[in-house]
Amino acid sequence: MRVLVVSEDPKERLRATSALELQAAAEVVESDSAEDARRRLLRDGESYDVLVVDGDLYPRGGFAMLYDLRARAELQGIDPTPSLVMTSREQDLWLGNWAGANVCLIKPVDPFELARRVEELEDAEVPPYGDSNAAAKQVSAALRELR
Repeated sequence: MRVLVVSEDPKERLRATSALELQAAAEVVESDSAEDARRRLLRDGESYDVLVVDGDLYPRGGFAMLYDLRARAELQGIDPTPSLVMTSREQDLWLGNWAGANVCLIKPVDPFELARRVEELEDAEVPPYGDSNAAAKQVSAALRELR
């Protein structure tokens, strides 16, 4: 299983990487920013079985990055990558649902639970957010306004 861990915090990346390599025998690639993760996934076309995203990314957050990736996948007609979001506050769990994350965990994340949950996500379906054509409808509406 190949996992992309995205966090600006080196301690969070180390915790997640260690847990996944030792407990889940995963091949882990670390990314220290949303921009680097987008480059890897969109421009370079790298493929991962699961994304582990820190919700506290700067400037827009891991939730927005995940939502954008899901919208792009929907527009391209491809299946989005299953994902787990780590958040600092219980109040932000709803953002994980909004972004379409399969799992949301509150930091500090227990390494054994992280590994177990990521293993469960391999080949998992991504839950739908809103209606199934949400991104396509938003783009269509924006194009109509421009005309």
